[in-house]
Order: sequence, then structure tokens, then C-alpha cells
Amino acid sequence: MPSLYLITSGKNNIPKEIIERINSLPIEGKPYAAFDLDNTLLIGDIGEAVFALLLKKKIITNYSWRDYLYLLEKNKLQAYKRVIDLMQGLHISILEEITLQIIDSKRKVISIEGYAIPLPKPNSRMQMLLELLKKKGIAVYIITASNEVSAGMICKKYFNVSPSNIIGAEVA
Repeated sequence: MPSLYLITSGKNNIPKEIIERINSLPIEGKPYAAFDLDNTLLIGDIGEAVFALLLKKKIITNYSWRDYLYLLEKNKLQAYKRVIDLMQGLHISILEEITLQIIDSKRKVISIEGYAIPLPKPNSRMQMLLELLKKKGIAVYIITASNEVSAGMICKKYFNVSPSNIIGAEVA
């Protein structure tokens, strides 16, 4: 088995014990690892950021951020479903454009209705961890409640994970 080496500096180092555990993993069959996207691989939530920007730009007009927060408090699953329902019928190019604006933004937050929604950024340690797993021959899958379009774009850019390995909410 080839050894994995990680050359980084400062606070982004993956602990030696984790590298050793990855190196010692037996590779049989078709091994894979699955990760959550929002607030795990990303620091922040791509789905919430996309939804907030859709509201701010008035692409979605029949709902508010406050409505979302209210439903989120009552029932998270229903809140996530409602966001995806509100995106139904949007052209994919709109979701792609909004996602690019978020990914490429130098800002830290989206301000809407008096709230500051953080723009998601990649967790550098998780980027390195995924790279180590892939070098070991372990397929990486990402699961998210965020829409698949945005998840696919951000995962490809920051984690080098193909959209075909992402399971997220589908927007028709």
C-alpha cells in the first residue's frame, strides 16, 4: 500500500494519527466514504446562501427569510422541503448564476431582512482529508439537503468531487 503524505503548514495540518489511520485502512472491493456538505465540508450552508440570494434579488418573491426561519424553528425537514419547492420551475442557469455569485464573492455574508447569512467557504482540513481518501483509492460521496445544482458546483470547485457523486435535493 502506498503511503500518504501531507505537506502543509500551520493550523491546517491533519493530525498524524488520522493520516496513519487512513494509511492502515484495508482496501477491498469498492470502498467509499460519504460526507455531509453543509457545516461539515463547508463552513456554512450553500443551500441557505443560495436561497437568501434568490430572495434578495427578488427571483423568489412569494416567501421571506423570516418565513423560512419561522418554519425552520417548527420543522427543519419541512423548511428544507419548502425551499426546494420554491425553487421548482427556476431555470437551472439561474441557480448556476446565483451559486457562482456566492462562490466567487469576497463578502462574508448576505444581508437580508436584518439578518446576516454567512457565505459558505470550504473547510481546508476537510479538503485535505478528502484528497487523502481519494489518493488511497476511496471514492468520496457527498450528501446534502441543499439543491444538487449548487452542491455540484461548489463540490467540484473546492473538493474535486464529481457531481455524479453528490446526492442532494433535486430541483425540477
